[in-house]
Amino acid sequence: MIRCFTYSKLLKVHQQLKVTRSVILGIETSCDDTGAAVFDLQGKLLGEALSTQKSSRFGGVIPTIAMYLHKEKIETVVSEALKEANKSIEEVTAIAVTNRPGLKGPLIIGTDYAKYLCLKYNKPMIPVHHMVAHALTVRMEEDVKFPFMILLISGGHCILGIAKDIDDFCILGSSINDSPGEALDKIARYLQIHNLPGMRDLSGGQAVEILAKDGDPSKFPLGIPLLDERSCRFSFSGFKGHTNNILAYRKEEIPPSKEELSDYCAGAQFSITKHLCQRLQRGIEYSTAKDLMPENGTLVVSGGVASNQFVRSCLSEVCGTYGWKSVFPRPKLCTDNGVMIGWTGYELWRRGMDIIQPDQVLDVELYPKCPLGEDITQDVIDAHIKCKWIKLSIEKR
Repeated sequence: MIRCFTYSKLLKVHQQLKVTRSVILGIETSCDDTGAAVFDLQGKLLGEALSTQKSSRFGGVIPTIAMYLHKEKIETVVSEALKEANKSIEEVTAIAVTNRPGLKGPLIIGTDYAKYLCLKYNKPMIPVHHMVAHALTVRMEEDVKFPFMILLISGGHCILGIAKDIDDFCILGSSINDSPGEALDKIARYLQIHNLPGMRDLSGGQAVEILAKDGDPSKFPLGIPLLDERSCRFSFSGFKGHTNNILAYRKEEIPPSKEELSDYCAGAQFSITKHLCQRLQRGIEYSTAKDLMPENGTLVVSGGVASNQFVRSCLSEVCGTYGWKSVFPRPKLCTDNGVMIGWTGYELWRRGMDIIQPDQVLDVELYPKCPLGEDITQDVIDAHIKCKWIKLSIEKR
């Protein structure tokens, strides 16, 4: 039987085929993870690839080494993501790439490679803010509506804010010194946890979480920072100093036992988490009082530290007390990856935002430091909100 098609039907079929062949390629190189991912124009993940550097072997991320390893891996990672998606670079509609914030050297590798692809294959570019990507990734898996509160906790950042739209954020508070991930990494290094069997290639946060499961947090109580400041600002540098002091005052030359390490890790993890919970609590009360969030709001937590199950459970407790919903991306998507960049590229593409044409991609700059949105930290301080701290389950035992 011969099927007959009118011109309009043929055009519709052609457009449908064109859509199925069109994809967004995302590239991430802001720190020490080289990531790529491919999405179709309906927001479906088709393929991904990730190369994670063994930074713990160097005692942390060394920018020059990270830059070299990105350069070595990026072409392979992008090729693997396209191969898994069963797509070619010619079928890419646009290339999303992290250009802010992050380590300068790694950012150069990612943006330069994206520019090369855009120029060679005549593709538009979508520059992506790394922290915006962390905030939006959860929308790939759950229907989270704006506005929602965000808590972005990683090795480089700690930000509490509100996402009003994909390009509209306000910041209630951020860290005045270190990030929670940095504090955990330094604590692990000072305690030489990476010398224990099976711990060598784990991040400091992962190592602390594993040991803390068998520890008693009451054995090594650490203070909670900024208790006298009624703000949503964070501080984590004191946790490193406290660790150093404990080690310095040890009279024995025998290194700490595994039991002692577990107790200390449990204490450090609890205190860092309690600090996060207290700032979140004030953020919820402030945003509700100022009508920035609905009464039964949603909190999205992302970033590498959001992979920590203890941190997740405690933050969820705080949210539950207020009738809020807490949402977390899968642990795999909390750490840096190409998926978050590809998804954000897709969100921007469907709204027609931040799309740079091929002949203008060389003008795209990178920004190692870049604000996420309007900073209303001082307004939170001026509100002078006093909170009755929620007692977490672990404190009731």
